Formats: sequence, structure tokens, C-alpha cells
Amino acid sequence: MPELPGFLSPFELSLDDLLLDPNNPRFSELGQQPDAVPEARFAERRVQDQAYERMKTPRFDVPELRDTIKNLGFLQMDRIVVRPWHGPEGQLAKYVVIEGNRRATALKWLMELHESGRETFDEDQLENFTHLQVLLLDDAHAPANAKWILPGLRHVSGIKEWGPYQKAKAVFELRESGMSSQTAAQSLGLSTRAANQSWRSYLSLEQMRADEEYGEFVDPRHYSYFEEVFKSPAVKDWLAWSDDQRQFTNNQHVKEFYSWMMGELADNGDLGEAKLPEAKSVRDLGKIIGDANAMAVFSGTGGTLTRALARFESEHPQEWLPAIANAQTVLAGLSPDNLRALTADEVNAITALRDRIDRVLEDRRRLVDVNG
Repeated sequence: MPELPGFLSPFELSLDDLLLDPNNPRFSELGQQPDAVPEARFAERRVQDQAYERMKTPRFDVPELRDTIKNLGFLQMDRIVVRPWHGPEGQLAKYVVIEGNRRATALKWLMELHESGRETFDEDQLENFTHLQVLLLDDAHAPANAKWILPGLRHVSGIKEWGPYQKAKAVFELRESGMSSQTAAQSLGLSTRAANQSWRSYLSLEQMRADEEYGEFVDPRHYSYFEEVFKSPAVKDWLAWSDDQRQFTNNQHVKEFYSWMMGELADNGDLGEAKLPEAKSVRDLGKIIGDANAMAVFSGTGGTLTRALARFESEHPQEWLPAIANAQTVLAGLSPDNLRALTADEVNAITALRDRIDRVLEDRRRLVDVNG
């Protein structure tokens, strides 16, 4: 792959000529589908206003960045990266932010405050906020995956990290461009194993998005369910993942899993109550997925994960002796200094343990006496 720096050149532009990316990968955290806005409409006022308001969402921490720039000025040592906007013929030249949407939003916010009279900046400050030294990507000749590599280097493993879905989409796009799994991982500063798991999770979400029944209800926030699936070998095997086919292959189980995630689909198109109300529920599913009795409770009418776990645990009592032996070892290892330094809470915990042991032994004695 050609060296990316060769496709970047210094460039001066006005803040007014800078377009926030309405398809910013960050917006998947808010439930937006990827690449939802056509390129030709990027410069429309309402499209830009919506991107601006989304970037001001508290989770992106733009107010802190805005206040830093207000107090210290905009330091352009770390330049915003842009590409030409490919709008309708005859439109004025504009440039789309590839890397630096938070900084661009903070600058636009400061100018909005100034123009509304809520802040007052001198001429030097206004010049600093509006006349920008950027890096312009020659996207006509640069690799198509450059728009993922450039921000990915910062946000997968660096400044203001992307969320898991954005990282996974970046891995997917790079692999689709022809990169090997190892090269894609290295391009984003990830381990190959982590990148492969992200790739599988992304493909799993896309498989669900293509489902004729549940696809319309899917958004990027459901990605975390599939992250959990690939952390649970039992659930992954139950769904029958295939790297070669790039999807889960047990269609019956896949449909069941979707219904547990989203709720049963009624005849009127409404969704019922989900049996897996959050992604971490998949961890508990992994405990029972191989137990027929517990799964019968879970998948039956009115069945819940809590009831299924109770059934499983009643039939598979926890191995308690190793825990008791470990507690005995820990207590025996307390030195005189440790004992003198025990806090009231720690003394209470040991006392509670002693009382519990006394009750257990007393219960056993009574049972033995009754059974003669």
C-alpha cells in the first residue's frame, strides 16, 4: 500500500468552508446507520446543523475541548485532515472533515457564541478560530481506505477512542479493501486477535440487519450483543459461526437468538419483551446454553433468564470446598501486623463468616439427629 503522507498536503481554508461529516462513525453510538447521508447533500444547512448538534452530545466531550481552545487558543500543531467535498456541479468548494470533527465543532461553537453576543473575542482570537492550517487528502489518488486509516490511528487506540462498533467497521472496511487481517489490525493499532473478533462481530450485526423479520429494528447499539457472543464459546458454537461463510449458519438457532434479543415479533409487527434485555445477558446465556432443562425453562412461554439460571444452579450446585479451603489459607496467612490493622468492616466480614459457619454446622447437626 502506498505511503499515506504522500497524499496529504498543507492547505489553508476558512472555517466556513469546513463541512462536518454527517456520516461520522461516532454517530453510530447514537443509533445512526452508517453512511446514511448522501455525499451530494453534505453541505445542506439542515444536514450540517444536525451533524453539529449531534457532535455537541455530551458523550463526545466537545464542551471541554471548546473551553480549552477558548482559554489557550487553537493550537494547529495537530492539524485537522480534510478531503474535497464532491457535491453537485457548480457548488462552491467545500471540504469534509476526515479527522478532527470534535475540533471543528468546538471552533464553530465558539464562533456561534461570539456572533450571538454570549462571548466576545478579539480580532486575533477570531483569526485563530477561523483561518485554519489543515492537511488536504488527495482522495482522487489516495487508497480508498485512507478515510478509515487516518482517523482510525487516533481513535481506535488513541485520542478520544472510538466505540467498539466504529472500531469494528474500520476493521471491516480495511479488510474489504483487500488488506489481510494482520495488516488491517496493525493499521489501526489493534492486536490481530482483537481485530478478528471485531470483524466477526460486525459481520454478525450485518447478518442480523439483513434478516427479513428483525433487520428493520437493528442499529449499531446492538453490536455489543455479538461482542459478547464471541466471548462465549458455548453461544458461538450454538449459533454455528463460520469464518468461511462469514456468518452464523444454524438458522433456527439464529432466529431464536434474535427473538431473545429483540422480543417475539407479533402479527401486528410489534416486538414483545426481550429475554436478553442487555448485551451482558449473553454471559448468563452461555452458562445454560448446553443444559436442556434450563433452556426449556428459558425458551418456554413466560421463561426468563433468571428462572433458567435458578434451575441450572439447583441442578449444578457450586463446588464450595475449594472456596472454603482458599478462605482458610487467606485467614491463616494474616500476620500480627495485618490483624492489628484490620478495619471495622473487615472485622465484621470475618465475624459474619464465623457466624455463617456456625449456622451451617448447627443445621447439619440437626439434620443428622433427625435422620438418626
